[in-house]
Amino acid sequence: MKTILFAAVMILAVLPAFSSDEVYRDAGAGAFSFLKIDPGARAAALGGTGLLNSGNLAVFTNPALLASMDTGYLSAGHNQWLGDATQNFLSWSFNLNRVKCALGTRFLYVGNLEMRETATSEPITTFSAWDISFHAAAGIRLGIFDLGLGIKLLREKIWLESATGIAFDAGVVIHPLTGLDLSAALQHLGPSVTMVEDDFRLPATWRLGGRYSFDFPFGDAAVSAEIGKPLDNTLSAGSGIEYTPQKWLKLRFGMRFLDDSRDFTSGIGLSAGSWTLDYAFVPTDYSLGTVHRFTLHKSL
Repeated sequence: MKTILFAAVMILAVLPAFSSDEVYRDAGAGAFSFLKIDPGARAAALGGTGLLNSGNLAVFTNPALLASMDTGYLSAGHNQWLGDATQNFLSWSFNLNRVKCALGTRFLYVGNLEMRETATSEPITTFSAWDISFHAAAGIRLGIFDLGLGIKLLREKIWLESATGIAFDAGVVIHPLTGLDLSAALQHLGPSVTMVEDDFRLPATWRLGGRYSFDFPFGDAAVSAEIGKPLDNTLSAGSGIEYTPQKWLKLRFGMRFLDDSRDFTSGIGLSAGSWTLDYAFVPTDYSLGTVHRFTLHKSL
């Protein structure tokens, strides 16, 4: 049983990073590895720079971003990964005077995992694994600082075994100059969880990043970069540029660094009235296929 669960945990752990030449020494040490996947299509298209580019999905990444929101939003999305791995999510952000708040939930499912007890061509059976989380966050602006705190309840089930946990996020965004935003965040902080008889830590992560917005011929542009590290994987980094030639159109390009399975990313944002659709195209190496992400937003 422990061998089966360990194999399933490892499969879930590689979804955020896909693969690398060497296995990190603490790979598989963290439970709820799906938390390391930023759900939004916009951030994915911009090289995975979700720290400052999560926008309406800040409840999942950096609660400090909520402080700069000027209206409420309802957002929903779908992501498809390897095989039967899918993620769906929903969030609602709203204003309470100076405090900006958000609620959200997301669900990750991986099916058709094969179970073997010995080296055989045919599995004994197949099973599934899933994770679900419920999020709440709030942000407030204090001068040039935006501060945010978040809390989430977690549930994971792998075949017949399950675990429950709680985690916290904290973030800050600084606006030192016009057009310049700097941010730092600590994510997924919380007590260890027990699966069967083994204890697993949460994938506590630190992230640092910046974004600079400026005028560009025939529109506006913004460049972003960030770096971060979860406890159970190596450093990762990304950068992206977003160009807005028209109010209704955003073109996005990005690069991933310190990642052997991904490099170039791209995407588009389309707006009409109170609706916005974001799409991200993320090709991968090692015959892992192409990841497509979609997010739909409705301003309230």
